[in-house]
This record gives sequence, C-alpha cells and structure tokens, in this order.
Amino acid sequence: MTGFVDRQRATHLMERANIDALVLCAPEAFHYATGVSIGPAGLFRRAGAGFVVVPARQDLPIGVVAADFNAAQLRQALPDAVVRGHPIWIESATLDASTSGQKLAQRVEAGLASSGRAPDFSRPATFELANSVHQLKQILAGFGLDRATIGVDLDFIAAADFSAMRAMLPACAMVDGSPVLDRLRAIKSQGEIDLLQQGIILSEAGLERLLVDAMAGMRQADLIALYRQGVATAAAGLSHPVATAEYVTLGARAKGADAKAMPGDPLKCDMVCTVGFYASDMSRNFTFGPPSAEQAELHAIAERAFEDGLAVLVPGNTLAHVHRVTTDSLARQGLPSYRRGHFGHSVGQSVFSEQWPFIATDSDVVIEPGMVLAFEIPLYIDGLASFNLEDQFLIAADGPVAMNRLPRRLEGIG
Repeated sequence: MTGFVDRQRATHLMERANIDALVLCAPEAFHYATGVSIGPAGLFRRAGAGFVVVPARQDLPIGVVAADFNAAQLRQALPDAVVRGHPIWIESATLDASTSGQKLAQRVEAGLASSGRAPDFSRPATFELANSVHQLKQILAGFGLDRATIGVDLDFIAAADFSAMRAMLPACAMVDGSPVLDRLRAIKSQGEIDLLQQGIILSEAGLERLLVDAMAGMRQADLIALYRQGVATAAAGLSHPVATAEYVTLGARAKGADAKAMPGDPLKCDMVCTVGFYASDMSRNFTFGPPSAEQAELHAIAERAFEDGLAVLVPGNTLAHVHRVTTDSLARQGLPSYRRGHFGHSVGQSVFSEQWPFIATDSDVVIEPGMVLAFEIPLYIDGLASFNLEDQFLIAADGPVAMNRLPRRLEGIG
C-alpha cells in the first residue's frame, strides 16, 4: 500500500484496461497515490506540477515527479519510491553546518553552490511542463516503460497540455486512465474510511451545536457560524486539517444570508466536512417551532423513500436499481412526475464532495463492499420547504452500515 492505493486492485484494473501504468497529475490524484500533498505548484491546477507513476507490475515501485521545493519531503515520506524533482519558481537553500563561522550570505551562497546546479541555471516564472515531463520520461525509462501504454487522468489534463505531453513522449501510447482511477478510488481503504467517518462525527457535532443554540431571529450566517463552532470544538486536537462547506436553505422560499429566521421557517442543512482532504456529506432538516402539516408530510415522504432505497443499497445490486426503487417509492407516495438526476454518490478526495459513481438511472455500477456512498432524498418545494435527507454509508458484505448516528426525523428548533 502506497498512499491510499491498493496495488493489487490497481494491477487488476490496469490489466483489464490493457494499461501498463497509470500516470497521474491532478493534485487530488497525486495525494491519493502518495499520501503527500503535491505542493504549491499544484495550486495552478495544470499538468506538470507533479506526476505519480503507478506501474501495473507490483514488483516495481511507484515513481514520483515533484517540485524540487518539496522533493526532499517526498523522499522522506516515500522511502521506497523513485522521486525526481523539477524546478519551480521558489528558491531555497540548505545551510551547511561546516560553514557556521562564515557570514550568513556566504553560507547561503555555499548552500546554493552545493546543490549541483548548472552555472546557467534559472528558475521559471511558475513551472514548465517540459521540465517535469523530462523527469517523468527518465522514470518511465528506468522502469522499462518508455514504450508502454500509459493511462493519464484526462478528466483533469487540459487539451494543450495533453498534446504537449504526447509530443514529448512519442514512444508511449497515452490513453485515458480516468475510468481506471475512478474504479480504483471507489473502493476505500481503511485509512480513507476512518477519515470519512471522522468527517461525519464532526459534522454531527456541528449540527448538534446548531440545534441546541439556534433560535428564531438569527440570520442564516449566524446559524452557519454555530455549526462551524461545533465542528471546531469537536476537532480540537486532530492532526488532520479540517474544513467545512455549508449548503443551507432557510425559509419556505430561500432567504438571503442576512435574512432572519422566523417561526415556522424550515431549515435545510446539507453539510460537508473535510478531514485530511476527504469530504464527508450529510444533510438534516429542521423547522423553527412545530412544522406545518404539509412540511411534516413532505418530510415523511422523504423518510419513506429513504428507507425503500436503502433496503436495496446492497452488494450485487446496481446503482441504477437503487435509483429506480427510490423513484418508484416517490411515485407510490403521489409524486409520479418527480425526476432527480441522482440520489447520491461516492465520497472521497475530490474538488467537490460528490464523486463518481452516482446513484443514477443510467449507472450500471455494481455495489461492492468497501464503497462509501452518500444516499440522499432531496425534495425542494418552493413556497413550502427545501428538505434533503442524506446519510453516508459504508457498504459491508451484508449491506450498508450507517456512519451517522443522528436521527433522520424532522427536528424542531426552539
């Protein structure tokens, strides 16, 4: 295991796709494969900030191309990997203890001189794709993959960058490796599961704080602040970075962030909590005071559809089947015209909390143990309420295991 990659499963998926190696460059894919951040060059979100080579042959190590600024960190974190650096805009030097008697400027210059750089060395304004692909080419040659079929993450790489990479690697057949990466990431390692579970624990702590301290008269921004305070308190002492994103709807018709909650207002709290770059997703619904009869009825419809869909969210079924059963449940409850593109999705490390595969009508993906899926029933009725009932589940051999502990019922505030 390197980073979060299951090398045995990766080999199986690559063999099925006739790929000799994955070459990944999206910042999220880089972290997934190494367990280490791609570094500041990845902020530009262009190919060449870094590459990870995951060979299909398990007797080969992974290869990493990283910015010279953080290559040493990667070598320390991945002692079995082949790591090569390429220059980026950041200059740094290491002071040699043997020069301690010299002036500081002399010591810095000595450190730069000892780096082995050519006399005409200069740094690019940011980084250059040609430099990083040159290092990638060296790794591929060292692995005997210089004429291989390599799968690259084309769902990330810009068309111009892909054309340039093909020109610089003419002996390699470059194909789309994104489907292989998607299927690889769909089954989570225990480390990933732990991060996703922690995100739910923190998110529920935030919602509990909101439920206790919220009251009519608060602005939507105040309610979000309560949630964030609850998350921050529960996250105290964690070594992983924590971030939140809140998709909140207040009122029968969505109010602005500065509008105040009034008695009878519904509140949808669709919350994303990211721990160690892994985003967990859940949603609960509230009303300020007792719900109206129609609000209670709407939430009861969501709860019934949730239970019906959850009953078939089991290994061996397709995600399309779950979508169909959930849609049929809503139809039986009087909503035959209701159309929802998906009723949930995988979760993990991504630029957004929603990750492939989706619980969608056209998804032939078979549910497997080890998946972590967010299952949701969104019912947005302008003039009544916007409700979304969403839990996150680890798929076990005998069915879904809820990561949430908060009840799914409609809760009253105040």
